[in-house]
Amino acid sequence: MKNLGFLILAISMAACGTSTFETEGGTTVTYLEKGDGNLPVDSLVSMFKIKYTTEDGKVMMDTDEPMPLKVDPNNEVNQGELFEVLTQLRTGDSVGFELVASELFTNTFRAPLPDSIPENSKIKFQIAYIDQLTEQGYFDMVAEKAEKAAEKQMVIDNELLDNYLEEQGVENVETTESGLRYVITEEGNGSQPEAGQTVKVNYAGYLMDGTYFDTSIESVAKDQGIFRPGRQYQPLSFPIGQGRVIKGWDEGIGLLNEGAKATLYVPSPLGYGNRGSAPVIKPNSILVFDVELVEIEE
Repeated sequence: MKNLGFLILAISMAACGTSTFETEGGTTVTYLEKGDGNLPVDSLVSMFKIKYTTEDGKVMMDTDEPMPLKVDPNNEVNQGELFEVLTQLRTGDSVGFELVASELFTNTFRAPLPDSIPENSKIKFQIAYIDQLTEQGYFDMVAEKAEKAAEKQMVIDNELLDNYLEEQGVENVETTESGLRYVITEEGNGSQPEAGQTVKVNYAGYLMDGTYFDTSIESVAKDQGIFRPGRQYQPLSFPIGQGRVIKGWDEGIGLLNEGAKATLYVPSPLGYGNRGSAPVIKPNSILVFDVELVEIEE
């Protein structure tokens, strides 16, 4: 960016009593609310709420939650007027300003300007500087939000599973503390795997509506219309308890004896969560797996 001298705000009081400042590049920024916090520091994660619209009012972005940005006031690389504004904000500030569309897309977004936006038109911004966090503090915040979202989703999934199991007439269902449900359909005669041991598992996975998305068994793949020529259909091998598979598998397979068969009913927080796994597994999908613990490797 520029030297520290340019980071001193040139604040002036307009006739209407609004406080403004101007960047070195000539952008006039109006305070909607003036904070008294800290300027950005490159070692911290800055949290901003950002809304910007086209000149005719079409919303291009409006963040519900504060979004993280690394803002380095001493960065000499030209990141455009948007980052020039951000370097001069303090936590607690809320501002409004306009940027030329072509400059914004060329220098900040580094992307082609959409045909629908005239190059000399103005993009209107409203930005609130919410907080500064250490990287660890940011990761902790994200983890806490994810945990709360998973707890809320688990309540929803439990109700859906209750209804599904009742409708399907499934009996002898066991439920673990995590919320995983399973039914042993055939007992094994071997030992249970220990964390770190490599297991080989045959499986068929499907949604509650019966849509199959994957299997290690060729005949099932052909029957369900998901056969892929060239794929090797064989038991999946992985070290158990090491996070190489979804949580529902790490836990569920670990409950089986070698040779056992079971059906696992996996709530979405123990599966692919709110990410899903395209194209079949949508966000927050409950998964069902028919599994067989074929072998525990010594």
